[in-house]
Amino acid sequence: MFISDESCLVGFPGFPGPGRTAWRMVERDSEELWYHVRLRIREGEGSRSKKCMPADSAVLAHLLSQQSPDNTIEEVQVVTAPCMNGSNSDRMEKLVSLVIGYDQSGECVLIHKVAGGAVYSSAHNSLDAGSLIDARTIYEDA
Repeated sequence: MFISDESCLVGFPGFPGPGRTAWRMVERDSEELWYHVRLRIREGEGSRSKKCMPADSAVLAHLLSQQSPDNTIEEVQVVTAPCMNGSNSDRMEKLVSLVIGYDQSGECVLIHKVAGGAVYSSAHNSLDAGSLIDARTIYEDA
């Protein structure tokens, strides 16, 4: 989840459009991963790019389900914390695939494969996609 303080609100409620607000800063307290998605939105003869930051795989899956000829996903990146990626800092890497399934105890597990070849598992005991029950692919880079 992303959080923001009211002091970071830009302008007034409704800016930049109905039902929307603009913020100068958002925060994350969690060590959970999140996503950075670049969309291409066609409007008449032209198009524009839009970037979204889904806080979890459910929101990412919803964004992916909204694709149409006028609304396409150009790139998905995953942002992992040091405890997941084994480094000293967060990493943003191009996502190649995302598989969701369940381990032997029924816990939901996410398997992320990134362009650099690394595979990140939300399970504490590094499961691979082949060992999951009811595994299904949520995202696969075309």
